[in-house]
Amino acid sequence: MSGETRIRIVIADDHDLFRDGMRAMLSIGGGIVVVGEASDGDGALATTVETRPDVLLLDVEMPGVPVLSTIARVRAESPGTRIVIVTMHRDRVLAGHLLAAGASGFISKSATSSELVDAVRSAAGGIARSGSVPPTPPRSVLSHREREVLKLISDGLSNQMIGQRLSISIGTVKRHNTHIFAKLGASSRTDAVRRARTLGEFADPRP
Repeated sequence: MSGETRIRIVIADDHDLFRDGMRAMLSIGGGIVVVGEASDGDGALATTVETRPDVLLLDVEMPGVPVLSTIARVRAESPGTRIVIVTMHRDRVLAGHLLAAGASGFISKSATSSELVDAVRSAAGGIARSGSVPPTPPRSVLSHREREVLKLISDGLSNQMIGQRLSISIGTVKRHNTHIFAKLGASSRTDAVRRARTLGEFADPRP
């Protein structure tokens, strides 16, 4: 990308103040222009498709469409757009899932203006994906049974109650819990539910 070419950005975050801050930080770098903003997953996709930016700065936790679905749909409908995930906490497990889905990189919400500008320029300087590549629908991280167990966990049921509801033993419930925690990189029931929601595991069933 030449020095005179402006990098076109869409910022997607559900906090107005944070979007304002990112816009101000990006303006310091020069050669970067914000062409659109969005406050939820649906808006992120619509704005990206409308403006065809070089880079989409996408908050990992927003209302609406889960982040994995947003990544897949952006890849399908605006294949030249690179996606940089904006996150509060760097999480290796979550990062692995998002990179596999098609994200180009990550930036922390605590990053400096120079780090943000560098991340945008790095993403924009990458090789754009070919539009001929068919979209890959996001696949579930968890199995069908694991999603069932986690949904009941989110409803506040104990292991014993989950076993009774699903007609399985407590030992089997505990094994499912172990697998769920490992796949999501979770440290507690609450953490597992939060991560699953971020990845859209409670949305429509997926293979």
